[in-house]
Amino acid sequence: MTLTPEPVGAAAAAPPGEADLASGPTPTTRASRAWVTKFTLAYLGINIVWAGPAQVLMSPQVERLTTAAPWGFFSDTKETNLALIGFITGVFAMISTPLWGALSDRTSTRWGRRTPWMAVGLVIVTIAMIGAGLSQTLPALLLSWVAFQVAINAVISPLSATVPDHVPTEQRGLVSGWYGFAYTFAVVTGTALGTIATAVWAGALGITMGYVICALACVVAMTPFLLDRWERRGDAPARPTLAPFRWADLRACYWVDVRRYPDFGWAWLTRFIVTLSSATALFYLYYYLQDGVGLVRDDAASGAQGGLRVSDGVLVLTAVYALSVFLTVVVAGIVSDKLGRRRVFVASSAVFVSTATLLMAFVPTFSVTVVAAIILGLGTGVFTSVDFALVTEVLPAAESNGKDIGIINLAIALPNVLSPVVAAFMVNSFGGYTGLYLLSGALSILGGVLVYRIKGVR
Repeated sequence: MTLTPEPVGAAAAAPPGEADLASGPTPTTRASRAWVTKFTLAYLGINIVWAGPAQVLMSPQVERLTTAAPWGFFSDTKETNLALIGFITGVFAMISTPLWGALSDRTSTRWGRRTPWMAVGLVIVTIAMIGAGLSQTLPALLLSWVAFQVAINAVISPLSATVPDHVPTEQRGLVSGWYGFAYTFAVVTGTALGTIATAVWAGALGITMGYVICALACVVAMTPFLLDRWERRGDAPARPTLAPFRWADLRACYWVDVRRYPDFGWAWLTRFIVTLSSATALFYLYYYLQDGVGLVRDDAASGAQGGLRVSDGVLVLTAVYALSVFLTVVVAGIVSDKLGRRRVFVASSAVFVSTATLLMAFVPTFSVTVVAAIILGLGTGVFTSVDFALVTEVLPAAESNGKDIGIINLAIALPNVLSPVVAAFMVNSFGGYTGLYLLSGALSILGGVLVYRIKGVR
């Protein structure tokens, strides 16, 4: 199972104090503020590009395209079609996530081993998002999202692997906090960009422009990190090389021996359960606000009904949620570094998340949903500030950081495959939105309990 890429060498023109960080498997020198800033911007950008479409563009787009004659295996219900697209693209995400990480482990170029994959992935992501915005049928939208989902993992897996490559253990809580900050701010920014686009341009044009603007924002935010010289090598071959990749290596991309590395297994399971809790709760948020809370459909806002549009409601909730995350996400990471503890933060976040989902389950009003968003944000900030740091401390081997981070990220990809199915079943057949949010709360508590099975991290 062991991958054997060439080790990353010292940067050819790295700033003072940076070269040793890129040269060995166990970084000891703190990452500079400039590097952390560029990393944060890059993670912000790659999350903006999906956040806007996923939060406020794709749901009305699917609803509009569903009104036409169904194509192939698509149905005449918007919920089923959205779940179908989410499931299929999630399968492709699950397959591609560890593969890109493993390929970057085995790559050697003068630009480093992670940067080339991120650059190529970014180009394809941009094209795929513009294609999704221009889609006029459900099959075309599905194909664009499949291409996007495969390509975005060519960015995210290598980008995530740069942290254990480059950041010492005692600084990872801080970097994890900014990682969580970037993710949350990206959700706010992407949602705002999508909402503004649909307000400025009416109908299908607003959706298309929302996709385009989010894609351009991603390119702008990621470019400084891609142009940074921290990973570039002076001893790299003249031509890019990729270590031999056999069928056995391909199988190894999806496997870690959890009997040998039990902490890795428990960290994976904890992240999987907590992510499934979040993914099932948020998958139908747009429809929950429209059909459960009773906000006004976007296409009816200018008519006789008036009132708060669904997309405006999503933006308000996202902003409130984000502000709450910002209160805890960086601070909790710093405190976690100082205390040398990770597990208690994960467990405490579960209590916040379950409280929020209970409110949404039993009191489906917009004002209570805002309160739930505040509580959820506080808990999510604590979780995201620590979880990524915890994960980087249970990776089996430094030479396979990309592959192992990819496997850990399956704990995010797999819930996104399952959440459309689980959410559709709960809403349509098992308690509606009340049952959906009760399940979400129970999963969160379970994740908070299981984190204590990790023994190698306090």
